[in-house]
Amino acid sequence: MNPDLLKALMGFYENPANRQGFLEFFSKAQQEGMEAARKFWESSASGPGTAPVAPELFEQMIAFYSSLGFVPKQKFDEVAKENEALKKENEFLRKTIQELNLKVFEEGSSQIQETWKNVVEKQMAMNKELSKGFLDLFNQSSGKE
Repeated sequence: MNPDLLKALMGFYENPANRQGFLEFFSKAQQEGMEAARKFWESSASGPGTAPVAPELFEQMIAFYSSLGFVPKQKFDEVAKENEALKKENEFLRKTIQELNLKVFEEGSSQIQETWKNVVEKQMAMNKELSKGFLDLFNQSSGKE
């Protein structure tokens, strides 16, 4: 960093008015966003004692915080509230799908059970007819001899 720039920044921050403006800038940025902070700084940076590097400094800081994905507290609170609502909806949907799956499984298993019962009954009836046919055939063959 340029020594003159560093000296100017230190002088800038030593001024109580600039220090207060600096803190208000960050407060505005956190609460209302970068555009509100930029407007605040532009309106207050024209006073006496303002360092000539101040606009460049704040533009660099805005770029830095923007690259970090900085969002104002108000926006963060909105997103957090929406996230909680989505979690609740997600849980509701998950429970609903589980109940539907259980109901489909119960209905499907009862249908499979009924189908299996019908197949076994038909098989038994066919076995009875087959054994009756063999018995009749055996009786006829043994009665002739």
